[in-house]
Amino acid sequence: MLAPAMPSPRALVRSSGARRALLGLASALLGTLGGGAARAQGRYESALLGGRSALLGGTGVVLGVDGAAPFLNPATIVRIEDRNIAFSSAFFRYAHRTLQRWHQPGPVDPGLYGDLRLDRTSVSDHGLDSLPNATCYFFNWKSGARGADSTRVPVGRQVVAACLGKTEENEFGFDALRFSGESASRRVSQAQTLRYAWGRFSAGPSWSYSATSRLAVGASLSLVRTRYTSSLGVASVVEDTSAGSASSATYQAALSGDSWDLLAHLGVTYRLNRVFSAGISLRTPSVHAVDSLDASYVDTRADGTAAARYWAGEGEFVAPSPARVAVGASAEWSRLRLELDGFFYMGQREFARITADREEIAIAGGAVTSRARGRLDIVEAAAPIVNVGLGAEVFLTRDLSLVGGVASDFNALSSLRGPMSAESKLFFERMSGAHASLGLVSYTRYGDLVFGARLDYAAGQMAAVNAFASPVRLDPIDCSEIGATLVLAGRISLRTVEDVAREIGDAVEGSAAAPPERTRPREPMRAPARED
Repeated sequence: MLAPAMPSPRALVRSSGARRALLGLASALLGTLGGGAARAQGRYESALLGGRSALLGGTGVVLGVDGAAPFLNPATIVRIEDRNIAFSSAFFRYAHRTLQRWHQPGPVDPGLYGDLRLDRTSVSDHGLDSLPNATCYFFNWKSGARGADSTRVPVGRQVVAACLGKTEENEFGFDALRFSGESASRRVSQAQTLRYAWGRFSAGPSWSYSATSRLAVGASLSLVRTRYTSSLGVASVVEDTSAGSASSATYQAALSGDSWDLLAHLGVTYRLNRVFSAGISLRTPSVHAVDSLDASYVDTRADGTAAARYWAGEGEFVAPSPARVAVGASAEWSRLRLELDGFFYMGQREFARITADREEIAIAGGAVTSRARGRLDIVEAAAPIVNVGLGAEVFLTRDLSLVGGVASDFNALSSLRGPMSAESKLFFERMSGAHASLGLVSYTRYGDLVFGARLDYAAGQMAAVNAFASPVRLDPIDCSEIGATLVLAGRISLRTVEDVAREIGDAVEGSAAAPPERTRPREPMRAPARED
């Protein structure tokens, strides 16, 4: 069954000027598509997909009607009427993260630093970012035949779509983070820079077919680009004020990888009766196409002797998307809609893998002690994981609704256990979280507008550089994050674009028709099921 029409205030639908304003808003939003900040890899529900879906707890397996539909269940796009551009953008995400024991994350080498115990080693970081995510173009391939029940999808209707979306995202970092502290007769000075970003972009066509008035099927094919970059640099100086000596350590690790893959989504929705519907979709395992990788590493120590280790290389970065089964159930009454979805992500031995051919150099006492070529292999596995989402939409008026939802966001990666190194792990963060959202949806004959906010909370572990161990290593620390995202999204009918262009042309030629009589806006998406 088709979704309701998105309303805006009634005054908005009375003039062609309003339509031009809506079109201008669409252009502005679409122009913001690009990179953005994000949350953690291994958390499949962290990305905002679709504006309406994002505010409904990430649901849409049964009642999806926005830019998230091709990625959640392509069978649902048959519910979207007319030719439409569905755009969604999440603007201004504020996040505040706390990192416990960041500057002294683990055991200290007593032979070098004695009983070093630093105070105020925790770090808090906050930021404001822009997070655009998806754009879709939907249009009728075949209209189909409408039956006696006008609330149902026409039998034989076919809809196709072309979509570009960011389905996973993660970005965090800080620059030139300073720290100084004292313990007994030792003074510590430290500076750190951290940057990492993980993202999956999907693009491709989708198709949906209404086989009967109750049954719809759909499929989509996506080209997926996974990009991961990380850079970590630490410089640490420890002075022994009683002996007048000093030691220093530096640590730098950097990686940049791209993986291109193909996958498909298959889906079905079925209307059980006037109120209840169900849906199921399968995201197939991905097929790898091409990739690239560049990586480097160096650590040095000066504590009476000079020692350093360096390597750099290039090779393969493979990051296949895990298979997923999504199941949903929905209920629709005249003023209320509910949807409950479950997402089961299959486990896989290779969530991500790098293989690098590298040149290694070791230095001691100011001389090169060894030079060799070798191979580095790192594999990150992902466990099977289940997430759930619950969304509700309450119609305040025929053209305005209140939406809200909650969703879990468990992490599929393994726990961090120290000590670690840049040669044993790819990902140095593991956080699980939850989301809650609230917003308004306005339906007009020209398109739909969505406005609201999503709140996030996550907690888990990060890996921090322990510059007081010998050799320098990574140890896990506890961390947490709270965030809020302003969501502004919507959908615009291409018929509106055509009408505006025609009216502008008529106005220029002086042949514009008189304004039409006030009429009730036609719903671009079907109203909720009626109770007979």
